[in-house]
Amino acid sequence: MKVSICIILYKTKYLDETLQSLIDQSYEDIELLFLDQEEGVWSAATYVQKNFPTLNVTKGKNLWHSGGMNKLAGMAKGDLVLIASNDIFYPKDFVSNIVKEVAELKDESFCPILKRWDYPEKLTNDIDCVGINVDRKLHFSEVLSGQEYDEDLVPDYVDGPNGALAIVRRSVLERFLEKDGYLFDEKIHYKNDCDLTFRFKKAGLRTKVLRSVVAYHDRQAVFYKKKSRALRESSFYGDCWILWKHFSLRFDDFNPIKVCFYYTFKILYLLIRYPYLWKVLNKVLREIKKD
Repeated sequence: MKVSICIILYKTKYLDETLQSLIDQSYEDIELLFLDQEEGVWSAATYVQKNFPTLNVTKGKNLWHSGGMNKLAGMAKGDLVLIASNDIFYPKDFVSNIVKEVAELKDESFCPILKRWDYPEKLTNDIDCVGINVDRKLHFSEVLSGQEYDEDLVPDYVDGPNGALAIVRRSVLERFLEKDGYLFDEKIHYKNDCDLTFRFKKAGLRTKVLRSVVAYHDRQAVFYKKKSRALRESSFYGDCWILWKHFSLRFDDFNPIKVCFYYTFKILYLLIRYPYLWKVLNKVLREIKKD
């Protein structure tokens, strides 16, 4: 089984540890696909060329995470396609454990157990994320995020994979490319994995948690780190666009009454606490008119 690993590189932090952990994988049939989107800078591509000459990096304009991953996924030739990240440490048996578990399953979407990596040294036993769930309010939550790892708490299935590390069969990739024209919605940067999760759920696709597959993530945006203004703006934009894109008066996939109450209070709270988000809301409304 061929495994394609797609990673967008950004600057040179993590590269020594992350890339070496991928090179050291015990599984051999791996296709590594890297994209550097630092237009006119290419620091990651230059660093890889100098320090990891056996690896190839594609240079391209900044398509953000959604566009960059769509580009890499379109290049992937593997039976399994991993939407991965450059700020993750991959244990030596990471890919071999994926192949071993997936070979016994009929599922098409998977997520590993992501634990917290306190870069550069400490691999912790605290859970970063075990996929994403969405409830009847259209509220998205990262499963077990921030909790100490306990095998008994890990669910068999979640609604969708986290965007930092998602695993899908080629059949899923082809199906969503045919249906939507993309894997990730390129209108959304932050929270594009929430949109993917909801589309998976609407399509009746469940994401199997691979219990033997563990990786370590030094997440840039998490509850124990202060969010930047840019991140809040991107997150708010994602919330608004997901609401506009998926809301309906039907009760099939969520409760529209609960959605209205939840998002009304959430948006009002954010606008009052962070007044600069009014500009983001105006931007969303302008784009909705064009859509």
